[in-house]
Amino acid sequence: MQIPIVSFVVLCSSAIAVNIDDPTALLNQLNNWKTTDAGKYAIANGLAKPKQESLSSNNDELLAFAETVKTVAQLNAQHTSAKFSINNPFATMTNDQFAAWVKSSSPERSAANESASSAFATVLPTATASVPSTLDWSTTPCVAPVKNQGVCGSCFAFAAVAAAESAYCLANNNKLTTFSDQQVLSCGYGMGCSGGWSDQSLSWMVDHGLCTDSDYPYTNSWSMTTASCQSNCKPVKMPFTKVGAIYGEIELQQALLRQPIAVDISGGSAAFKNYASGVLSSGCSTNFDHVILAVGYGTDGLPFYKMKNSWGPYWGESGFLRIQRNAGGVGTCGLARHSQYPIIYPSFFGIVTSKDVAIYEYYSDLYAGTPSGSANEQWQYNPVTYQLIVNSNQQCLDAWNTGNGYSLHTYNCDASNGNQQWIIDSPNRRIKHRVHPNLCLDVDPNQNNKVQVWTCYDKNPNQQFAPTEEEVRITSYNNLVLATFSNILQFGAEWVQYTWVVNNVDHTIRGRRDLSGSPDMCLDAYQPWNGGIVHMWSCDKTNANQKWKYDPTTKQIRHLTHTGFCLDMANDQGSTPYLYSCTQPANNYQAFTYTSITFPATS
Repeated sequence: MQIPIVSFVVLCSSAIAVNIDDPTALLNQLNNWKTTDAGKYAIANGLAKPKQESLSSNNDELLAFAETVKTVAQLNAQHTSAKFSINNPFATMTNDQFAAWVKSSSPERSAANESASSAFATVLPTATASVPSTLDWSTTPCVAPVKNQGVCGSCFAFAAVAAAESAYCLANNNKLTTFSDQQVLSCGYGMGCSGGWSDQSLSWMVDHGLCTDSDYPYTNSWSMTTASCQSNCKPVKMPFTKVGAIYGEIELQQALLRQPIAVDISGGSAAFKNYASGVLSSGCSTNFDHVILAVGYGTDGLPFYKMKNSWGPYWGESGFLRIQRNAGGVGTCGLARHSQYPIIYPSFFGIVTSKDVAIYEYYSDLYAGTPSGSANEQWQYNPVTYQLIVNSNQQCLDAWNTGNGYSLHTYNCDASNGNQQWIIDSPNRRIKHRVHPNLCLDVDPNQNNKVQVWTCYDKNPNQQFAPTEEEVRITSYNNLVLATFSNILQFGAEWVQYTWVVNNVDHTIRGRRDLSGSPDMCLDAYQPWNGGIVHMWSCDKTNANQKWKYDPTTKQIRHLTHTGFCLDMANDQGSTPYLYSCTQPANNYQAFTYTSITFPATS
């Protein structure tokens, strides 16, 4: 969505020592700027005029340049972690002109179109046992060189294509193919040079594929009038069928472990306009008006994300930006609000028991033991074939009739094999066989915690299993939805589209995204008495106030630290939920329906 322009050069060594009250000196500096790559580009694209011979020939341009010089000096004085420079193509635009230019190409992302775009897929990224401290996809073959969107507000198309290029490369033995930004801009969803949404562009690619950049080159560099759609190239099928939606930095950092991510961000500030190097930590709003590609993260004084822009190689750090990570709330420049990526990898998850130990494969047998994060503990579920596949040997969980009962192992996957069909009954915390009647996974504590299959029994702790992490919807007895509004916990109408991420390892319940507040906030109870406050607080897996567990037998959400206390909606409206002694049996205010989005009910 956004900033039209592009080619900039980073010459931070250009001194801002010129006195802006000295018109002659300022004119000389303006003419010197016009000899830089950024200045030449600006002239070639109508953003600046050729060399100015006199003070009277274009006073407006000189005044705008004076504001840029002053702004850059102020930014460099205010920021210790980033550097700013006049050497960008916007130097003869005032800050207001630049902001208006950016905003004009950014359509509003309303709740309606956001929920529609997110509905393409909401897939939780894989949790990994060991997370690297630094990551940089741009050093691999699977990030294309920085491109130049020109004056057209086509950043949404560039970011979507960049994400698709990386996905295609990763799915094709690290062989990079550059694809057509113009095709997505002219033929795909959106409003052309007036902006669009990257997730919808990625969804369009699922059905239409992409032509290569050489077959369908970009033609909107110098025009805000969107070129008409052409159909004389042969599109390449993309290696994905779903688009994942991301809310918050927890999900963003997890997803980056897999692949580069298209990130919605605020890019219309003077800090963005004049950024040259370092880690940008502030100086921008949090309103979405631009999309860029996140390619990694690291630490340089401040923790940062590395982002690839579409303003050419002469802006920022050779076309890249580093921006502060883990800033809280909606993130620096709003980067934590919403991101999107093409799903090319299956979502692995772990399976844990009621005793918080993991199910793992060992020479095709199954055991329960201390989690280690190994491939033996990583599973994926195919909701079409009902198969559970383990990552270690890529075999499927298989329960076969020995003639004297059933035995359990992993076996070569065969979608037609009824022994390999399972139902993940997440609300009831069990994994049930779909074909063999009344047969459930079961841990035998008398046989070295070997996992077996046994007759299903309700309330049997040996048969309680849960995925390590899942997206869920929580509703009350009267069909109100547990949600947060401006980080205030309350129940809303049935139509409210709000989900939570339940982690069955650290026992946090994280709001996937606040309807008007910050992401990455968890359910937190810090007053262990009847009527004690339950609110949203920054997620911290070490915080004892954030430990919860859903009881499938009573349908209560129990606090694990404040034992004997449950989440209670307080009244029929649920306007101020609180902590209260768990009732036996659960009364209406403590009985909740737990619906898994990640593992929907199947039969």
